[in-house]
Amino acid sequence: MQETKAFLKKIFLNEELVNQLLAKSQTAEIPSKQTILQEGEYIKVVPLVFEGRIKVMRQDESGKEVLLYYINPGESCALSIAAGLNNDKSVAYAITDKPTNMLAIPLETLRDMLLHFPRLNDFVLQLFHQRFNELILFIDAISFKNVDFRLIANLKTKQQKSKSNTIPITHQQLANELGTAREVVSRLLKQLERDKKIKNLRGKIEIISAL
Repeated sequence: MQETKAFLKKIFLNEELVNQLLAKSQTAEIPSKQTILQEGEYIKVVPLVFEGRIKVMRQDESGKEVLLYYINPGESCALSIAAGLNNDKSVAYAITDKPTNMLAIPLETLRDMLLHFPRLNDFVLQLFHQRFNELILFIDAISFKNVDFRLIANLKTKQQKSKSNTIPITHQQLANELGTAREVVSRLLKQLERDKKIKNLRGKIEIISAL
């Protein structure tokens, strides 16, 4: 509990706010690949991630999926907050990308605390600003950049963040993130392998030369 409290104090810089969040919310430890919100559901709680990662996805009628964004440590879900505060159903679903520890904040608690704590309002506005910028970059990538360019940029980003040349991800997961078909990603990855840039391994990709 003390570690959780210290983590929250670094985010909000307000002990009373942190104390109320902890008193009125529940901590949760969730395994990897666990769905925590279904598309079309009403929002009951809003997540605040301490450790791990949640991915927020959309799926069309044919079953094609696209990654909207990740919720990393110190972040919450902008779509859940927006839908909850407006009494709307969720337009996306959320699933843990790895084992995740989070604070589950009841919607009514969040609604009430936003009226009394300006720092919490600042946090939410910064979150919306961040997600809006990510959305603009995503639209730009889809509209103006080829899939091969976006695939390489995606792999480079993962390599830099993980500080490893081995990236644990499937072709389907990459396709979801890029908003394209798995067959397209597989074809591009095979070409990169022929160019001796990567090795396609089961459930992972190894980068063996500068992309």
